[in-house]
Parts: sequence; C-alpha cells; structure tokens
Amino acid sequence: MKAIFNEEAGTIQIKDVRLSYPHLFKPWAQNDDQEKKYSARVLLPINTHGTEIKAIQQFLLKMQQESFKARIPNDKLFLRDGNLTGKPEDAGCWYIAASDSIRPQVVGKRREPLTEEDDAVYGGCYVNILIRPWAQNNKYGKRINANLCAVQFVRDGERFGNARPDVNEHFEAEDGDGASDGFGDDAGFDDVPY
Repeated sequence: MKAIFNEEAGTIQIKDVRLSYPHLFKPWAQNDDQEKKYSARVLLPINTHGTEIKAIQQFLLKMQQESFKARIPNDKLFLRDGNLTGKPEDAGCWYIAASDSIRPQVVGKRREPLTEEDDAVYGGCYVNILIRPWAQNNKYGKRINANLCAVQFVRDGERFGNARPDVNEHFEAEDGDGASDGFGDDAGFDDVPY
C-alpha cells in the first residue's frame, strides 16, 4: 500500500504521487486578502492509487463522524475528485490539497535537504508527501484540512505549465569564441533616429 497512516503522529504518508501547484519554498496566496501559505496538490491516479484513495476516503468518513457527527460536503475535504476540475492533468485522478504556514521539509531521495535553487521538485515530478489532517470548525465553516509537513522527491516527470524548453531542440551549436554582440553591420541601427 502506498499510504501509511500513523495514528500516534496524526499523519498520513502517500507515496509516488504527482506534484501539482507546488509552493514549497515561498508562501503564496491566490488572492490578496488571503493569508500566504506554503502549499501543494498531489495527484493520485485511480488506476495506481485506488486502494489508497479508498483508505483515505474511509479515514475522512471516520474523522467527519468523530468531529462533526455528520458528513460535510466533499468540497470541504482535503481529498477531492480531479475529474470535477475540468483540468486535463487532473482527469482520472483524485487529488490532495495541503498547506501550512510553516515551511514543509523538502528532501531528495536520500533525505538530503533541497532548496528552490536545486530545481528538483516541480509541478509534474513524483514525490512522497507527508500530511497531517485536522478538523476545522469555526466562523469560516466546517472542513477537514491537511497540513503540509514534508515532501520527498521520488522521480522526474513531465513538467506542468511553463516547462523549460529543451535547448537541443531550439539552438544549434555555435562555432567561434562567442564574442559577437549579435548585432552585425547590417543590423539597421544607422537608420534609427535618436
């Protein structure tokens, strides 16, 4: 099973999931009136993580009963059906949305700390994620949220969104010392009035 429930620590680890919308090194908020937080979503494909999805759904049912004595709407839970988002990358998946005001630990395969400059974790790569679910019951309503505790890089995947282009597809090897400024004698600058 790719989900490990640790009742004593109150955490769930989900393995080999695809990272989406990562804000792991700088806090972020969608709107100016929202608190900035570290956050991420991870995609759980139904065909590879069906057992884990069902286990988390059962966990959420139990948590709702214990916390609220009733079920709450699915859009108030940290686990949601990706087929309802209309986004192609979410199709055939469920996703977990997690956030925290404290920066999560972000590590590599050997648990070495990673920084943003390492560019090792990005939307589209595969990770293990550690979350801590909690029940919200306040003036903002009833929800079951998940704190984002830690992320571990597992393997590369095709980048989502603004993927960096492959330089081999766009540039040819250049001869010479590369000292040219790129503006030849016929660049047309003599015709520009100042």
